[in-house]
Amino acid sequence: MRSSVIRGTIIALTLTLGLACADRPREATWQGKMVTADGITIVSNPKAPLYGPGVLDLEEDLSIGEAVGANEYVFARAWYIAVNDDGEIFVMDQGDACVKVFSKNGTYLRSIGRKGQGPGELQNPNSLHLTKNGRLIFEDFIRGLNVFGPDGTFREFLPATAFVDILVTPGGRIVARVNTIEADRPGKQIRVFDSVLHQQAAFPFFPDEPRDPQVIKPFAGSFCWALTAEDDLAVSYEGAYEIDIFSLDGRLHRRIRKEFDPVKITQDEIDAIQKRLRGRKADIPAAHAPLQGLWADDEGHLYVKTYERTEGGRSLYYDVFDRDGRCLAKLLISLTIRPQVWKGGKMYSLEEDAEGFQRVKRYRLAWRVSH
Repeated sequence: MRSSVIRGTIIALTLTLGLACADRPREATWQGKMVTADGITIVSNPKAPLYGPGVLDLEEDLSIGEAVGANEYVFARAWYIAVNDDGEIFVMDQGDACVKVFSKNGTYLRSIGRKGQGPGELQNPNSLHLTKNGRLIFEDFIRGLNVFGPDGTFREFLPATAFVDILVTPGGRIVARVNTIEADRPGKQIRVFDSVLHQQAAFPFFPDEPRDPQVIKPFAGSFCWALTAEDDLAVSYEGAYEIDIFSLDGRLHRRIRKEFDPVKITQDEIDAIQKRLRGRKADIPAAHAPLQGLWADDEGHLYVKTYERTEGGRSLYYDVFDRDGRCLAKLLISLTIRPQVWKGGKMYSLEEDAEGFQRVKRYRLAWRVSH
């Protein structure tokens, strides 16, 4: 009798351990390649990430914004988010032409800036950036940069009408994308400036494709960029799944590639475009551009929004890479979530409900493996 009890106990323990182990991802071996030549490391990823499904999820842990209530918690037109090292959340509200600052727990703290065209006033605020020493840099579209101190007081205005877009390093350097012409061909160039806009470096010229005003390219890939944790610049600017990593002196030192299954453009999508052409022609490729967005966090990860949808099109996949360029996982994100910032193991999103009311939400990145 005793031996039967012991055997039953052993079987039960074996089943329990087996089920527990089944929930854990097995040790994985990356199947890609890294080759270095002429100072550039080429990282080639297979279609499948290092870890299988279910290793990374989002868990909501904060929501800011009310449909009706105190004005501090109602967003007129929230547009941009920044987060400092203390977890305070800075929300650029274009509608109110100011930034609303919230604690890491979601409590309103203060507002910075106001509508206007004078010193320290905002006309068309487009983006907001924070530096390690607490400076706030507002990109005011067409006019230039408004700089505020850590206490929210206005410091200076830097005219910068040629900038298409900017990023700001933690140390305060300005990385700008500008319109320019080279050999009579229009295009873009990335230039690096110090905190008072003295140019320090220029990247290679990115020529624009020749344009015909009568032909539109509704499915063309977009220019994507992000500052990495190493103060490098990650850039994707072609239709291929390829990310170039530059140092801020303009030197290319890493190129990340990933195999993918192209997502074909459907006849319904083509028909919808045709209805809006108004006599113009459309240059329609066979498939969507694979890379739709690019972000970096403070831990060395890159997050790539792809065009790979779930059945029914209610969610998109985001590929997650480590600092070496290896694809670790696929993260499934609902179409209602619009990532803005990845920081401190969290993701911050701007979202809108069915009635059009905006909220800022924060999600915890829940990894099931050590990465």
